[in-house]
Amino acid sequence: MAKRALLMSATDDVATVIEAVSAGDTVVVTTKTGEAADELSALADIPRFHKISLRSLGCGAKIYKYGQVIGRATECIERGGYVHVHNIESIKTGVRA
Repeated sequence: MAKRALLMSATDDVATVIEAVSAGDTVVVTTKTGEAADELSALADIPRFHKISLRSLGCGAKIYKYGQVIGRATECIERGGYVHVHNIESIKTGVRA
């Protein structure tokens, strides 16, 4: 059974998983209004309410959530990858977000 994730803005690079995801799980991404937005395979285990990457992001790439920049990738992040403090830092402070 597919896991669920929520896309906050059409311009976002990440979605928030609504339930814990295991590597290999199919994740169905919907908008706030319930419209289907994407479907992808998780590359890693992702805890509930954490972020999954909707596209491949290069090291240094700005990462968008809520239609706003939330940080910068500190390493390459593949589509379906887990996005969290281990691979993103704050642009304002340089501290891992």
